[in-house]
Amino acid sequence: MVDKVKRYALYLLVIAGCGGLLFDFGGTIIGPALPYIGPVDENPGSLGLFTTAQVSHLSSAVVMCAAIACLAAGWLTEKFGRKMMMLASAAVAALACLPICLFEGNYPMFFVGRAMQGVAAGVIGVVVPMYLAECLDANSRGKGAGMFQLLDFIGITFCSIVGLVVVHAIGAADDAAVSAARKSLAWKTIFWSSAVPAVLFFLGALGLKESPRWLYRRGRKDEALEALAANNGEAKAKEILSEMVAADEAEAAEKAALKAAAKGDSIFQRKYVLPFSISLAVLICNQAIGFNAIQYFSIPMFMKAGLSQATANAANFIVWLVPIPITALALWLVDRSGRKTLLKIGTMGMVIALAGVATMFLFIERGMTGAVAGWTTVAGIALFVASFSIGPGVVVWLALSELMPGRIRANGMAIALFVNQMVAFAIADAFLPWQKACGYSVVFYCLAFAAFLYFLTAAFLLPETKGRTLEEIEEYFKTGRP
Repeated sequence: MVDKVKRYALYLLVIAGCGGLLFDFGGTIIGPALPYIGPVDENPGSLGLFTTAQVSHLSSAVVMCAAIACLAAGWLTEKFGRKMMMLASAAVAALACLPICLFEGNYPMFFVGRAMQGVAAGVIGVVVPMYLAECLDANSRGKGAGMFQLLDFIGITFCSIVGLVVVHAIGAADDAAVSAARKSLAWKTIFWSSAVPAVLFFLGALGLKESPRWLYRRGRKDEALEALAANNGEAKAKEILSEMVAADEAEAAEKAALKAAAKGDSIFQRKYVLPFSISLAVLICNQAIGFNAIQYFSIPMFMKAGLSQATANAANFIVWLVPIPITALALWLVDRSGRKTLLKIGTMGMVIALAGVATMFLFIERGMTGAVAGWTTVAGIALFVASFSIGPGVVVWLALSELMPGRIRANGMAIALFVNQMVAFAIADAFLPWQKACGYSVVFYCLAFAAFLYFLTAAFLLPETKGRTLEEIEEYFKTGRP
């Protein structure tokens, strides 16, 4: 029985974590394709299917539509359950390849496909962290968030591998010997690959049980106990269910007392507003550093720093290998060292990395050229990604899923993630025109300042939640006592 519980617990971590594999894959996969489809003046040898403005919109469409999907995701996950919405999002992500690849350079259809990838990402960003938080105990939630982020980075790395393989197997856009037909095959192959993680996630999610806390709130206590037992064993499951019942009874008693006093259970109470506000601040900071834009445009950025397309793809692969072992380390540390410590370390590392990249581009813009300039830029981006991985990459999902009280968790997470994705959309959509107007140095100095604000938020606003149950965290915000 113990072995069965351990096997299911591992299965839950891997498959639900695979939502991370899919979460950023659809958005990132456009990066290796940009040298083939972007404007010719910025991408030598490109087919020139889209202008700079169109490329910006197609790149940022994913985060914009993810933001919109977040608003509906909370309601949908409450109505239909966590598992059903995981399956639905995987199906949408897989089907998104069709309008992108079946219509040669058709901007509206391409945008529809990118929008579908964004919708899938938005739902996944709400439902998977919520599902992991509700299924795992206090000592394992950090591992769940870490697994989500680890597989997220594996997905981004897979995107870079796809680009690297396509360049060498089919041909680079800046290679005069490569025909237009082969370039067309190259970018379509890149996008078809995005169906792979969607199918894997869909098949894996079929074997998951529904969230026990969702089942309990639907009055399905026997099913909730069964779902808890699958991951925790029968004895621990009964203990957790008792805590859920006690918390539910306390909530009911409080509501009755408020009603008797004619006050009502306002969403603007401290126990709701404070954790929601902190979660929102962390999520805004998490996107204000420009991670998504750097993720999407790293290959053109490296080419701007002086590397060829083939070398830029190789550099991109190296950069996205870095966070995999770092995230694995963070996964081990997060339930030991705590969320706050890792977030402070990571945000300070990002300040240093972004300021360094900005300074390097300042030299490049003043005439510095060659491989040293290009690879120094790559090293700075690698440090930025490593710093993100050790702290924000893991902790942000915990902040989102742990801090939200049970009554507002689904809708609170949806609203917070909406704001998060809208910030990401604004930066990703403006990134190429911004750097074209001001240069990469100005852009990266601004991002470094945003990272510094993130450090201050982590140091002075975020409470430590290591080792606490969701009910204990909620009680802390209600009473102010640790």
